[in-house]
Amino acid sequence: MKLNLRSIDLNLLPVFAAIMEAGQLSRAADQLGMSQPAISAALQRLRHTLDDELFVRTRQGMEPTPRARELHLLLAPQLASLGDVLDPGNRFDPTSSQRHFRLLSADYFEMVMLPPLLQRIRHRAPNVVLEIAPAGDNMAEMLHKAHADLAVDAFVQEDSRLHREVLVEENLVVVARRGHPLFKGRCSKSRFLEAEHVVLPDRNRRLPLDQILNAPGWQRRTGARVTQFASMLAVSARSDMIATVPERLARHYAEALQLQVLPFPVSIPPVPIYMLWAEAQERDPAHRWLRQQLTDSMAPEPAP
Repeated sequence: MKLNLRSIDLNLLPVFAAIMEAGQLSRAADQLGMSQPAISAALQRLRHTLDDELFVRTRQGMEPTPRARELHLLLAPQLASLGDVLDPGNRFDPTSSQRHFRLLSADYFEMVMLPPLLQRIRHRAPNVVLEIAPAGDNMAEMLHKAHADLAVDAFVQEDSRLHREVLVEENLVVVARRGHPLFKGRCSKSRFLEAEHVVLPDRNRRLPLDQILNAPGWQRRTGARVTQFASMLAVSARSDMIATVPERLARHYAEALQLQVLPFPVSIPPVPIYMLWAEAQERDPAHRWLRQQLTDSMAPEPAP
């Protein structure tokens, strides 16, 4: 039997979208300016109307059911468009918003991009909260299922439902401790291959560096495998191991860690760093604002 739309309270749909995006009833209540009991009551009415649990309470928050995820993918862009049509003057106001955004990335983002982004946002949106979670091979699903708002990564997700934009292009450099016996201001191929390397885990995708290192005669000696760029820098600073890292990261921390920043032994293409988001977020005013803040925070400063 077809559902009678007149039997549905359309005021429940923004509540549903807020719970999906916030992941917790308390955050959804704050976002909508409602009390938590009112949010809980609205959710109960929606569960009864749609004959689905919609959300299951877990330690991490409200986990959406498959039906809820399907509904959100269909409803989110429609709700954003409807809001624009019915109330063009009611746009996202960063000065008063308490929006909670969740971003997926490696610690490269936290070490290089997050500080200028937060500095920019704090001047414009003092109550907006950013949460950073690790990026992984399930990144696309996390975005589709509204478990995250945005991802920043060097690995392109080949998914037609994802939007993507290049934020920056990173050159790769070699870092070694100052006073390293093999490196004094330059890095030759022979010295590069002679030294031990601290590396990241293989994520089953290929960057330009991987293509070079898989070529004949480029087998490097792996001395340690770590999970974060921060660990690569720390190990390089306190041992004779070297690391190949993004140049912005190396320049930011070279002085504090007493590291040499050396050009890679051969010419290597820069690595694009992408911003990725789901189709359901494309037209959301708050989401568009966040993407613009991230883009602007990474723009080069004008010359004096």
